[in-house]
Amino acid sequence: MSTVILPPEPDVPDLLAAAQAAAGLYEFGTDWVRASLDNVVRLLNEDTSLSPEHRAAAHRQLVDVLAGRLRLVADRGRHPGIDREKIEAPIIVMGFGRSGTTFLHSLIAEDPQNRAPRYWEVARPSPPPATAGPDDPRIGAGHRDVEDWLAGLPGFITQHPYWDQGGLALMECESFFVYNLSHHYPVQQSKIPFGTRWAVDVDETTRYEFHRSFLQHLQYGGPPRRWALKGVDHQYHLTGLRAVYPDARLVWAHRDPVQVMGSLLEVTLQLTRGTGGDSADRTALARAWVDRYRSRLDRALANPLAADPRICHVRYPDLTADPVGTVHGIYRHFGLEVSNDHETRMSHWLADPANRSDRHGKWTYALAEHGVDPAWISALFADYRARFDV
Repeated sequence: MSTVILPPEPDVPDLLAAAQAAAGLYEFGTDWVRASLDNVVRLLNEDTSLSPEHRAAAHRQLVDVLAGRLRLVADRGRHPGIDREKIEAPIIVMGFGRSGTTFLHSLIAEDPQNRAPRYWEVARPSPPPATAGPDDPRIGAGHRDVEDWLAGLPGFITQHPYWDQGGLALMECESFFVYNLSHHYPVQQSKIPFGTRWAVDVDETTRYEFHRSFLQHLQYGGPPRRWALKGVDHQYHLTGLRAVYPDARLVWAHRDPVQVMGSLLEVTLQLTRGTGGDSADRTALARAWVDRYRSRLDRALANPLAADPRICHVRYPDLTADPVGTVHGIYRHFGLEVSNDHETRMSHWLADPANRSDRHGKWTYALAEHGVDPAWISALFADYRARFDV
């Protein structure tokens, strides 16, 4: 985190100047959302529930993100070839969080022909990570980041055991959008209250043009491999995704919303508490998030592209019953073959105790603890359950 000294309630010009001083660079480029920065700075300075120490840490995280953005822009000037990198036919896993997306992403990432983004690369993407060696100090810095983050969220590792990989943890695509300030990602922005709506939406095509530019940056200088990606928001932006990646191989994971919401609401509560958000009324918080998920799902299902037969749909019970067979089915859907090497690597990954989902303890959750009736969730998402047979 930046050690720059800021006033107690810095304004946007203060943060921009601090980032420029930290990076020794001055050009922020054009593909970012300045209005989001205005919003989050105002939110932090006006939130009287935040301690001065918490507020100062949040401001320093913003400086780090802005300095990272400056470095990304500078790298494209130093390495014109970044713009010429081709991102072809990525495999993109999508679906509600807690529906097996990380598990599935991990298995697909075991394919030697695939490449998946890691935390250390996303947290410190300059210089282009593919040019780095195995002892790059950014990897160790990534490990320390994750350790510090988890220390502030007791018990969270039980909910998300994959974070025990530290700087090598696979990352969601939503983390990319930290650098154009169109999304709040709770690792890089762990001191900004989770769930506060300060990030300004960008149009979908612009969203995925930035996504592609970030992948170009990660890919530059390395051998060409297919991207294996995962995001919990892609299903809400299919128009923009298809406009930028017409050849993308989309995998949509589905799970019973009663199970999904019970798990998601517990995760949301932990993140809200851990980042200084308002979690005093658990029931109100839970219902607000359920309403948010339902409204976003409405938008997704209303899009004709949700019925695109090119999408491969995966049911959580099938995935957990036969993980390797599920990946074979996904590859067949896209006219691909699972190589012997990939199958062996998946089998080893599944057999390794270090990858057991309960390796940090058994995580339990219940909708009733959030004042939410499972029958209400079941009825609220009845159309989704029927459509995707969950």
